[in-house]
Amino acid sequence: MKKLKVLSFFLLLFLTACQKPVTIETKEVTKTNTPTIFIHGYSGNSHTMNTMIKTLEKSTVTEEEMVIRVFEDGTLDVETDLKNEFSQNNPSINLIFDNNTSSQWHQAEWIKSALTYLKAEFKVEKVNLVGFSMGGISSFLYMETFSNESTQPTVEKLVTIGAPFNEFIDDNEQSEESILEKGPTQISEQLANYQTLVQNLPNESRYFLIGGQISDDKLSDGTVPLNSSLGIYSLLKQNNFFVKHQIILGNEGKHSLLKKNLEVIQLVGNFIFEN
Repeated sequence: MKKLKVLSFFLLLFLTACQKPVTIETKEVTKTNTPTIFIHGYSGNSHTMNTMIKTLEKSTVTEEEMVIRVFEDGTLDVETDLKNEFSQNNPSINLIFDNNTSSQWHQAEWIKSALTYLKAEFKVEKVNLVGFSMGGISSFLYMETFSNESTQPTVEKLVTIGAPFNEFIDDNEQSEESILEKGPTQISEQLANYQTLVQNLPNESRYFLIGGQISDDKLSDGTVPLNSSLGIYSLLKQNNFFVKHQIILGNEGKHSLLKKNLEVIQLVGNFIFEN
């Protein structure tokens, strides 16, 4: 795969017409044809991840080249101008579930359907995944369940944003340090399942967990507690995977705001696209 390295430059992010452009300094961005797939959360739609995709696109970090809608039977509706292959512009894909309130198990299967198509039709060998809320846990379950199949491309990086790995168990007594070191003290059936399947994860994948904390005394983004959004951190660490985390503090750390938070968008862009 050819790589075009773009050395240090400034990204101009225009949030709205009435706001001044925000300048973000990046270190080094590598341009490849590896697609990054953005996946919405429960009850989400084509607009959910659009702010993040368009902001990164305006910053010349990525270029949206495809929209995939997956139906319940696994069939796809694909919008793209591509003929044979993705460009060397860090292509992005907006992945949408037609049934947006189904289980993570169904969503994991639908991710598999989309990635099977990408590998078969466009010879895609590597992808990155960015999942908001339920899109994050469905992506992780997909990786634990299907990613080693020959029909699937390799997931290089997974970013999860406000993903409820430990469901919604609100344990305000456990500190951030304890969550990161030992994992949640109260473990949901869902997290226990992730622990059982962890050996199926591809060795080369890298992980970035982003959570929100709305106040000093509320270890939660208002919907997903930190012991859930960071619930797999210690599991990954103990199994020798590369994993990092970031907590967004204050009002901007509210669950519904995380996906369009400028700091989060910068963090995602840096992790996915920087060399």
